[in-house]
Amino acid sequence: MEFEVRHVAGIEDCFVSLPLLLIQTLQSTRSSLLPPLLTLELRLPRASDDPWIVAWSGATSSSTAIEVSHQFAECISLPNHTTVQVRAVSNLAKATLVTMEPDTEDDWEILELNSEHAEAAILKQVRIVYEGMRFPLWLHGRTIITFHVISTFPKKAVVQLVPGTEVAVAPKRRKKNLNNIESSTGESHGAKALLRLQDSDRRLFHKSNVKGVELGVALTSVAFIHQETAKRLSLESLQLVVIVPRLSAKESVKNLENDASRMKGSLTSKEVNSGISIDNKEFRQVIVRLLISDSVAKGHLMVTRSLRLYLRAGLHSWVYLKGYNAALKKEIPVLSLSPCHFKLVANDKAIANGLEMLDGHKTHRSQNLLPISGSGTSLGVVNWSIHENVVAALSSEFPCQEAEDCNHQDNKKGLECLLQAWFLAQLDAIASNAGTEVSTLILGSESLLHFQVTIHDSGTYGLVSSNGFSEKRNKTKDLPIEISYILTISEETLHSGQVNAYELSFDDGNKRVDVQGGVELFGKLTLGNPVSLCSVKDRTSVKGFSTDVSSLSWMGATASDVISRLMVLLAPSSGIWFSTYNLPFPGHVLIYGPAGSGKTLLARAVAKSLEEHEDLLAHVIFISCSGLSLEKAPTIRQALSSFISEALDHAPSVVVFDDLDSIIQSSSDSEGSQPSTSVVALTKFLTDIMDEFGLANRLSCNIEQEKRKSSCGIGPVAFIASVQSLESIPQSLSSSGRFDFHVQLPAPAASERGAILKHEIQRRSLQCHDDIIMDVASKCDGYDAYDL
Repeated sequence: MEFEVRHVAGIEDCFVSLPLLLIQTLQSTRSSLLPPLLTLELRLPRASDDPWIVAWSGATSSSTAIEVSHQFAECISLPNHTTVQVRAVSNLAKATLVTMEPDTEDDWEILELNSEHAEAAILKQVRIVYEGMRFPLWLHGRTIITFHVISTFPKKAVVQLVPGTEVAVAPKRRKKNLNNIESSTGESHGAKALLRLQDSDRRLFHKSNVKGVELGVALTSVAFIHQETAKRLSLESLQLVVIVPRLSAKESVKNLENDASRMKGSLTSKEVNSGISIDNKEFRQVIVRLLISDSVAKGHLMVTRSLRLYLRAGLHSWVYLKGYNAALKKEIPVLSLSPCHFKLVANDKAIANGLEMLDGHKTHRSQNLLPISGSGTSLGVVNWSIHENVVAALSSEFPCQEAEDCNHQDNKKGLECLLQAWFLAQLDAIASNAGTEVSTLILGSESLLHFQVTIHDSGTYGLVSSNGFSEKRNKTKDLPIEISYILTISEETLHSGQVNAYELSFDDGNKRVDVQGGVELFGKLTLGNPVSLCSVKDRTSVKGFSTDVSSLSWMGATASDVISRLMVLLAPSSGIWFSTYNLPFPGHVLIYGPAGSGKTLLARAVAKSLEEHEDLLAHVIFISCSGLSLEKAPTIRQALSSFISEALDHAPSVVVFDDLDSIIQSSSDSEGSQPSTSVVALTKFLTDIMDEFGLANRLSCNIEQEKRKSSCGIGPVAFIASVQSLESIPQSLSSSGRFDFHVQLPAPAASERGAILKHEIQRRSLQCHDDIIMDVASKCDGYDAYDL
């Protein structure tokens, strides 16, 4: 029989969909049911040309034609509306090794950004390959990488990929030195360093005092990197680099500069609300100098949190470093200094109550303050009069006593003071870290200025807080106020679409800031309108959780055993070892025990330890499954998918499913009743995740092993789950390769309850005699140990 081939959209794999008539015909030729995977030859009628080889996995066509993804059809040169004859192929050889490579430079870049996703998706989206074949791979449902098959073993005309097939990527054929690869504009468009952002610390603030106003100046013109990481990537101290956030897969990296230029003037990227510009563009980039510091984790980059928010890059997210080699501009156009604040939105659309926010362990601050590290909710004040008051204080010899006394027209000197303080702080920090004097400062077309401001005078200083209420603060009790500005250099320079940088020289005699050529910089400075910058809200860290592993001594070696198992799952070197010796990868951790036995406490403490581990800095996602239990199964699945996606994007990650049995309950607890369809679906969903990560670990260790040996901070995802008992979840989840590391926590005895009480008392800097503690503990049998 002959059938038409039709290209269709919406198919995101390399399998064809067959019309019902063809399926019935194929079934009639067999004595048993059709296999779950069938290889087909599509051949032109009365032609001797080589056939097209495709695979079918059960999909039914919505028409009378053979439907195939148009991307896959283009890769194998299968024309649309072609009439073909169909023949099933049996006894296909199973491949033990397949070598492939991305088809283009853009495909290479996308693969480097999404290696974990790509490696796990190969066996799901393509199962039939042959030498010379090109095929697309879908990531996140939208991005496509095109691969080219280099060789197969055994060397057969066509082979089948099966679980256990070793998939290798051929070595990249391009240079990796950032400084040696330049485009016609002088920028590095070739190989890029991909680094993970770590949390900032106090070193990224510089203290100064201007006219009685104490300023903490954020070092937003520099980035810190470990010496070994810099050496491996051929980077040097004081080198200029462009930090580019890893974009969603729908955009190619080489078009980022053009996208930034286009969005700069786009009405959709900037809106005006009551005179305040709202910048919600997805892409931003900055030019910084690199500084070397051994306190930064290997494979990581450290920038101030405000700069990370400006880049729309979450904690532990990935960024590119691109060497900047274009000519520095000497002539400065008009400068605009605009007050700004960050409007933070959730990183995903998952259910809010499914993520444990650790409210009991947060430090509550005023809305117009931001912790230096951790997960604040806003940076900069919403009430713009705060900026005006600070500028007015710097415009006069003494701070204004009341906001009404400050003349808005006399703010030029205040702006100059702020800008000069920022300039000098950057220079001092660069000089002290690099060990050499620096007389120039480099600015991008748009630069972020971030200050912590404390007013010093003999009385009080009138301020308006972010909630709109007037406040009187004493200088000895006041906490610094966070304010931010965007320094913009005339937008006309952005029309070329390239990243521009401007060099400022400094007169060491009087520390005046002048542009080379003798034109005074401050003469071109204007105050711009307020700007609200949309950014990504960080997850609440477990670093703020008070209990750590050292306080769980009453659990014996349990915590250290769990950490050891998770380290095996997360450390790249461990994965390579398992792959080298062809050993099965271990499964994940399941903690079970009655209420009050310490399951959640153990999971949090272990996660905190891995988050603070200097070789991992694991990204932690804590999911309170009990908060999801009242939702419908599709909603729960959507939320879990969102969390898993975030874990992959920030790997190495630890995902904690607290009270997993609240959403997946075994039928053994329901007097023999059958589990509901929703429970079966969720169980299948989680088992697929477990199996997929096992496959991803195998593939990731087979691909570019030597590269991974020299890389730090790149790793997979580990899971911890807590349940009431082993019988409370389906056995399929607790089997080998899934949650197979079982940790039992019995209800704490009197001595253990006493240890918990003693720990909590000491944590609060209180004192209590040991006899009293033990007396209370002995009388609390049956109570939740952590509610005593």
